[in-house]
Amino acid sequence: MGQAQPFSLVNFDIADLITASILCLDSSGRILFANSSAESLFGLSKSQLARLNVEDLLKSSEKFREFCSANEEESSHIQTKLEWNIARSRDARLDTMITQTGMLYPSCVVELRTDLRSIKISKEERRADLVKVNKMILKNLGHEVKNPLGGIRGAAQLLKDELVEDELVEYTNVIIKEADRLRDLVDNMLISSKRAIKYEQVNIHELTERVRTLIESEYKQISIICDYDVSIPELECDVTQIVQVILNVCRNAAEALQRHNIKNPKITLKSRIARQKTLRRKKHTLAALLEIRDNGPGVPYSIQDQIFYPLVSSHPNGHGIGLTLAQEIIHAHHGLIDFESREGLTIFSIHIPISKSESVNEFSMDS
Repeated sequence: MGQAQPFSLVNFDIADLITASILCLDSSGRILFANSSAESLFGLSKSQLARLNVEDLLKSSEKFREFCSANEEESSHIQTKLEWNIARSRDARLDTMITQTGMLYPSCVVELRTDLRSIKISKEERRADLVKVNKMILKNLGHEVKNPLGGIRGAAQLLKDELVEDELVEYTNVIIKEADRLRDLVDNMLISSKRAIKYEQVNIHELTERVRTLIESEYKQISIICDYDVSIPELECDVTQIVQVILNVCRNAAEALQRHNIKNPKITLKSRIARQKTLRRKKHTLAALLEIRDNGPGVPYSIQDQIFYPLVSSHPNGHGIGLTLAQEIIHAHHGLIDFESREGLTIFSIHIPISKSESVNEFSMDS
């Protein structure tokens, strides 16, 4: 009876619309409630957070304990900066508002704010603009290459028919073969621009398992680790296109691991559900999050800002279009693809709304 009381004091729907991360605590510091922003910030579900004490999330809890002890029986608040153990960051010093309510439940409310929100919006808008520019570049480049390429191949075919010496015929076969290879490359550059999305219901793990099987057959020395959230609902997406995205990212990771002879190379496929997720200024009730991690050398810092540009690649023989097409496909699905990388750990994060027909609210994170 005593444990049910704090939850009645919190309106879940309203709390989940707040962009700040909210933690409600009892007098011992145990987490009674966390909103969706807190889930995203700490990379833990509400049920996982509810099993923790707030001190489990702090780098150092001394300052927090001092304030709570000094103001245990009165309503008071303080704004300070504390270091938190947040998802995918080693040093997270965040603006923290601690409020002692003077009540039994919740005894304390913690509000965390980060100044990264406006930076994130700006970054997402730049990525959206980049998708449009890349699409135009690839389309124009593709047509400029295909027109003369057809002439080269046709001329080589005519020349082959006129030649009688086997050695010279072999030379024309090389020209024809390489022209066909270049044509296929250009077709791959243009395919996502030409083809409409064919939506169908699918379990995201069916797609990751397809890719896992392909990567394991091509790169037998690399371990593939699967960390799936089986509760993720089925997605509405184009199966072929999303498989291509996952395959492009995984293949890039595998090639980097192989090329640099990484000891104990591994790729991790991690799926989670993201609730109340804002994607490109629209808030979605549910989105699927797929993280593709590897323990390779990391994306060179010199190209990290251009990694989604066409023809940019850290691979000496790479074409530099795989991630460009991946970004275009994910944006066409109203999702986002992003990455972070350092030596020993690269994470590509793919967010896709669960339903394309879901009613979404226009949402400004500046509000």
